[in-house]
Amino acid sequence: MSCILTIGGRNFDVDNFVETTKLRPYRKSYKGQPKFKTKPEGEKLICSTISIQTSKAEFDNLKKQIADTIRYLKRNKDKLSHIGSTKGIEFAVLDFGIDLRIDRKNVLTQSDTFPCELLRLAGDLDLDIELSIYPVDMQTILEKRHSKTKPKSA
Repeated sequence: MSCILTIGGRNFDVDNFVETTKLRPYRKSYKGQPKFKTKPEGEKLICSTISIQTSKAEFDNLKKQIADTIRYLKRNKDKLSHIGSTKGIEFAVLDFGIDLRIDRKNVLTQSDTFPCELLRLAGDLDLDIELSIYPVDMQTILEKRHSKTKPKSA
């Protein structure tokens, strides 16, 4: 997933917000639930959140993520306008996930710009913007880590 809107807070009533706004999150998390499903007795979530995908564009296409997200914000402006006035919401963040383009051979720096239209829309809706940069070979790295932690069978 590329651009995700996450809304949350320690006293955020997820179900009431979804019912009131009619927004469709792909994930709801509740304060007190296990942070990791594989560790039900482990660390618990300290906030309740909803996550909404605003763009399905790939990590290598920030331009499309931005265009999709602008379209999503415009189309859902009335629903999202409740964020600033809903008690219990402590944060609302648009997180754009992109590939790291720096390869230290051909590309030495990476700069990405957000257009004023997106910034204006996000600001009017009380949304922060975050840019998360991932290594292009992240899947390979995660698979290697997973294989190292798997118990070897005899």
